[in-house]
Amino acid sequence: MTKIAVIGGGVAGSLLSYLIKTRTNFDIKLFDIREKYSKPCGDVVPNIYSPPIPWDVKFRIKRFAFYLDGELISEIEYRSAKWLVIDKWGWINKMREKVGVVHISHFNKNEFDYVIDAKGPYDMDREVVYTTRALVRTNKFDDIAMFEFNTKYTGFYWVFPSEEGVLNIGAGFLEYKNSKELVLNYIKDKYKDAQVLDLRGAPISISPIKDKRFRIGEARGLVFPLSGEGIRPSAISAEVAFEALYKGKDFEAYMNESLKKLYNAINIQSLLLKLYRNSSYSLRKSLLKILFKNDILIDAYLENKITLEGIMDSARFIKNGIIHRK
Repeated sequence: MTKIAVIGGGVAGSLLSYLIKTRTNFDIKLFDIREKYSKPCGDVVPNIYSPPIPWDVKFRIKRFAFYLDGELISEIEYRSAKWLVIDKWGWINKMREKVGVVHISHFNKNEFDYVIDAKGPYDMDREVVYTTRALVRTNKFDDIAMFEFNTKYTGFYWVFPSEEGVLNIGAGFLEYKNSKELVLNYIKDKYKDAQVLDLRGAPISISPIKDKRFRIGEARGLVFPLSGEGIRPSAISAEVAFEALYKGKDFEAYMNESLKKLYNAINIQSLLLKLYRNSSYSLRKSLLKILFKNDILIDAYLENKITLEGIMDSARFIKNGIIHRK
C-alpha cells in the first residue's frame, strides 16, 4: 500500500489529505502542530472556483470600494457576486476531522513513499509580508469590500464582511512588521464603537521560491502577491497533486504543467510589485489610479487574472457585469 505523509493542515494539506482518504486506498497521515486550524486571513475567494469539497458561503460580495491616501478613488457594483466570503476555518477543520491530525513530533520520513510539504510560508525561504486581521463587531457593518492604499508604503488595509454585524479588518505592509499596531490604530480611528472579537497575525508569501519539489499550496509559492489571495490557488494545487499521486504521474512534471497558468499570473504580479516598490510616490499614485479607475483592470485585479488573456476575459465580462460605478 502506498504511504503518503502530508506536512501541514491548511487549505492545500487538508484538502489533499481528505481527497486521498476518501477516494483512494492509500495510507494517508496528516501532520501538523495543532489539532484545529486557526490561521487568519480575509476569508474571501473570487466566485470563479468551486472546490471538490464544498465550503459554506457566508456572504456574496457585489460591491467594492478603493481608497488611496484617504480619498475614495473608485466604487463599483456588479450584477452578480464577484467574491464569496467563506467559512474557511469550518471547511478546513471538517476535512481535518475526517482525516485525523497527527502531531508533527511523530513524523518519520522513512515510513512513507511520498512526503508532501504543505507548511505554507513557515520555512521562511521567501519574502513575506506580516499581516494581522481582527474580527470586529460594529454598528458600521456593511457588505461592501474595501481596500485602502497608502502610496508611501507597499500593501493595503482591507475591510470585508465576516458575519452579520462583524467585519474582517486587516493590514499588511512590507515596511511594517508590526501590522498588529497598524490594524488596532486603524480600527480605533475608523470604528469608534468597535469590539475586537479576535486578533491574529500570519506571514503571507509575496515572492517566488526556488525549491518547489513535492510542495503544494503556499509552500509552493502559490499566492498572488498583489492581493494576498492564496485559498483558491492552494486548493487547485491540492487537486492537481491528488491527480498526480492517484494516477501515478511524475509528481513535479505533472504539477508544473498543470499549474502553468497560475505560475504565469503570479510571476506577472511579482514583476508589477517590484515595479511598484521601485517607483517614486508620485508614480505609485499614478499606477494605482490607472488600476482602480479602469473597470476592466479592476475586474482583472479582483479575480487575479492580470494577464493578457485574463484582461481580455474581463473586457468581455464588463459590458454587462456592472450595474453601478462611482
